[in-house]
Amino acid sequence: MIKEILNKDLKAIQFGWPFVLILVIIFHSCGMTDESAKPKGIIVAEVGDYYLTVDELVKVFGKDWQSKKNKVDDFIRIWAKGKVVGIEADKTLPEKDKDFSRELDSYKTSLLKYSYEAKLLDSALNLDVSKEEIKSYFELNQKNFELKENIIRVRYVKVPKKHKRFNQIKYLLQYKDTVKKEKFFSIVQAENLFCEANDSLWLKLDELKNLIPFKLYNDEHFLRNYKYTEAPDGNAVWMIYFSANRLKKGVAPIEMVKDKIKAIIINQRKQMLIQEKEIELYNIALKNKEIKVYVENK
Repeated sequence: MIKEILNKDLKAIQFGWPFVLILVIIFHSCGMTDESAKPKGIIVAEVGDYYLTVDELVKVFGKDWQSKKNKVDDFIRIWAKGKVVGIEADKTLPEKDKDFSRELDSYKTSLLKYSYEAKLLDSALNLDVSKEEIKSYFELNQKNFELKENIIRVRYVKVPKKHKRFNQIKYLLQYKDTVKKEKFFSIVQAENLFCEANDSLWLKLDELKNLIPFKLYNDEHFLRNYKYTEAPDGNAVWMIYFSANRLKKGVAPIEMVKDKIKAIIINQRKQMLIQEKEIELYNIALKNKEIKVYVENK
């Protein structure tokens, strides 16, 4: 058998795998190996009656496994060590220490339960969450949505310092009605100015600071008392208007947390659905006398 293994090693080199070590650790006589039990495909390592094939290496490392010499060698070594220990344990442990029927049964039950619950959720779980449900959850659990940072709604535009309409742009940036808003955007478009003005988007104040070179002496004091500031940037000026803000330790706006609330509600439905099904199946089993308890607790 050793001669056959050496021949396999030579064939492996001919196949273009000079770095693959063919591990052969044999704890049984040659005549005890069951050739019919060998897997199909090219064997790269063998420990007793266990075999590691090229197909398994492909599953782990991909089709280019041959280019990953060190990782493949480590994997084979770890695989072989595990098998050696397993074989030795099987040989030396008494039968009572090798009986894992209870553990396997428990593991199988867990897997079956998980698979059943997954199918149940796929078929019966309602993933639609209404605005009313989100609003209701938000109002009842506001303490769970405390802000960790100052957040803002902001408009900003970059304007050359000597722009002929500098003051007009500054004035219109702070629009509060549709007429001024339309006038502002028409000037921005005509003058090809860089501008962001999305009043529905909440942004962390620190994120804006990373984008625009402006500084505030005291963030919270400024946000409480002011709405407009400017930041020089070379030959231009950033005009910044804060249309809304929420200070840290306050409650986050519902717009920022609605996706999180939706996920929470769906998860609650999952747990409820599973619990209801468990109770239903348990009661059916009791009714059909499929559950029998022989010890009565008093």
